[in-house]
Amino acid sequence: MDDQKIASRYRVELSSVKDLLFHFLLLWTAILLVLSWLDFLIPDFELPDTLVTSYLVFLGVYIIHKETSRWTGVKLNIRPGELFVYVWWISLLAMSLLGSFLRLEVSSPIRFLSYEVLGAFLLSEISKNLNAYRRDRVGGKEQDK
Repeated sequence: MDDQKIASRYRVELSSVKDLLFHFLLLWTAILLVLSWLDFLIPDFELPDTLVTSYLVFLGVYIIHKETSRWTGVKLNIRPGELFVYVWWISLLAMSLLGSFLRLEVSSPIRFLSYEVLGAFLLSEISKNLNAYRRDRVGGKEQDK
């Protein structure tokens, strides 16, 4: 097999892995979101820390895979990663507003999850911008030659 075929196959495999990770993360987000609302609305229900921690680890794997591919120049299907930030922050806002009227408290795991998702998103955006800056500088130097 020549290098072009190997590189092409590698890009396809990486892209399909990212797509699978994204869809699995969407499913996990939906399940965790439902459980988070149950945790908020039913005082006796407690959201397992394991679900939150595992979700955050999986989100980190997704982001690292995406950023590594970006930095190595592998083109992947564009997925709206900010979707996860919106889901959790809209939920946190809704829970906080409802909680103030219904005398309910947003649990620590839900607050922690929202903060961590935002932090992961910010790190991803920093990486994306640094990569774009690096590519512009390298591309600009090559054009100057």
